[in-house]
Amino acid sequence: MKTPDVLISGLGAFLPERVPIGWAVDRGLIEREAAERYGITSVTVAGEIPAPEMAVRACREALERAGQDPVALSLVLYVSVWYQGPHGWCPQYYVQRHTGAGKATAAEVRQGCMGMFSALELAASHLLASDEHEAALVTSGDNFTSPLLERWRFSPHFVMGDAGCAIVLSRRSGFARLKSINAVTLPEYETMHRGPEPLYPPGATLPGKLDFGDSKQRWLTGPDRDPAGALKLVAAQDELVTRTLGEAGVALEDITRVAYANGSRERVEGRAMVPLGLPMSLSTWEQGRTVGHIGASDQVVALEQLLAAGDLGKGDHFLMLGVGPGLTIACAVVEIVETPHWAGVPVRAAG
Repeated sequence: MKTPDVLISGLGAFLPERVPIGWAVDRGLIEREAAERYGITSVTVAGEIPAPEMAVRACREALERAGQDPVALSLVLYVSVWYQGPHGWCPQYYVQRHTGAGKATAAEVRQGCMGMFSALELAASHLLASDEHEAALVTSGDNFTSPLLERWRFSPHFVMGDAGCAIVLSRRSGFARLKSINAVTLPEYETMHRGPEPLYPPGATLPGKLDFGDSKQRWLTGPDRDPAGALKLVAAQDELVTRTLGEAGVALEDITRVAYANGSRERVEGRAMVPLGLPMSLSTWEQGRTVGHIGASDQVVALEQLLAAGDLGKGDHFLMLGVGPGLTIACAVVEIVETPHWAGVPVRAAG
């Protein structure tokens, strides 16, 4: 979907304390060989800070940076991956209450680790639908401290970190332009992250822990495995990236940095950079390896961190690439049209 009239006016991120992966190795929470192979140095651990509270803190930062009156927001979308709070409770209204965005329509988007892409696409469509829609707030928060999940062994190539992120989209002004965003779903891979577990009763009501590594292994050796294997995923991703770049009017050579899900070096390189034909030096892996896989916040936090450090500036193009259970692949292109007032000054090579 082309979205050249949708601007990014604010970004916010909340990253709790980083815990070195060596700490987890010493306590037997992850095998030393796996930790060394992944290359992840630390993950962010929120302890008892609720996921929606991390989202609120990121939202306040994003709104302040944007100079956005929360009363003028027409939409608030909350992206969740893990459990957010009490049963039957809706986190999006907590965000509304604590940011002053009470006049907006609010909804929760639950689409795994690529949920921010879906929320951004929905928010962009909302803004483009009516001139009366001035700005939208998209946020996410997740705390993976839970007896239902082992953050250090959650899935092959991934160690889970906690974070909150927020992005303000506007029709009026902004420092960046969301030029295009798209997603593709391969529903035949739906069973990959389900395994043999029945749909009823819900897993949250039963003993046991979520283990994506186990469910994927069962899928690979079971009758539902697609004989095309990873080739279908690579082809779908290639078509998606090509289409998104085409809509944005840019080529791969124009891309300054690429953000993929924060996994091991092997996963980021093999699933993103090699298929794109780009070097790892253009990836955000060096930043991602210090926080872990922070749910749906990976790509937005990477963008915020690059801007804050002065590693992106006017004229740069940022490619976001994500994947989530479903199986869904998403892609977006962001152009930096001016350096935001809160960002560092990029250091450019002479000539």
